[in-house]
Amino acid sequence: MPLAGAIELLAAAERGGYAVPGFNVSNLEMAMGVLDAAEARRAPIFLQFNPSNLDHFGGVEVAAAVGRALAARATVPVAVHLDHAPTLDLIRQAIRAGFTSLMFDGSTFPLERNRRETMLAYAAAQEARLGLEAELGHVGGREPGVRTSEMALTDPETAARFVQETRVDSLAVSVGTAHGMAGEVRLDLLQELRIATRSLPLVLHGGSGVTPHDLKAAVLNGIRKVNIGTEIHSAFTKAIGGATGNDPRPALRAGRAAVAAVAEDRIDLLGAAQRA
Repeated sequence: MPLAGAIELLAAAERGGYAVPGFNVSNLEMAMGVLDAAEARRAPIFLQFNPSNLDHFGGVEVAAAVGRALAARATVPVAVHLDHAPTLDLIRQAIRAGFTSLMFDGSTFPLERNRRETMLAYAAAQEARLGLEAELGHVGGREPGVRTSEMALTDPETAARFVQETRVDSLAVSVGTAHGMAGEVRLDLLQELRIATRSLPLVLHGGSGVTPHDLKAAVLNGIRKVNIGTEIHSAFTKAIGGATGNDPRPALRAGRAAVAAVAEDRIDLLGAAQRA
């Protein structure tokens, strides 16, 4: 199946009233595990790489090549997504390397700088005919490869101006979750943001550890993409912890299966199963 782009995946999610999972992976087995889950549940996904993941894979070009190769052989829609790019240079590198979906993260910058650089990132994405996700407010917590600071909830009035000026295709909002295994969704704020952004696809970062009730409620209130990283990394680490002998492959296969099991559960919770 041809590689998918963000705009088409999020448009389908809006029409269907579900959210597409974005799985942040840092090695080949994790990537294969989330694709196993997507195939088993017939779900579209974002296969995601943040800056730390890119480094572990060997750089932007290697991550793009691996992601594109896996996505091209899949029978479900897969977008190869650059997550939390902190610079315009990384956005441009990812475009050249063949990523099919982009996120520029200026959330730790002053508002005016975030707005200005997001507009430049959007222009680059538009020229390449790719969708761009941005972040307003700031999702705190801890995650390798993600620049974080204290949480700052997204202000609806500011969000309305920001999306009008930047014209981004989706917006990551801070509504109480955090990077890592924590977070509670402020549904009242999410409802306000949905109205303020005129039903723009909203993205929930820090999806690991959010309760099933809150995830389902977030989707009902306009979340159309949920990022999941810590949860699958934790499952992979636990699964390979008992490795013995001189052949790592059995442990790696166990890690892949553990990632797939977690990913299938999240796909089901987000309503993305049987959407491909």
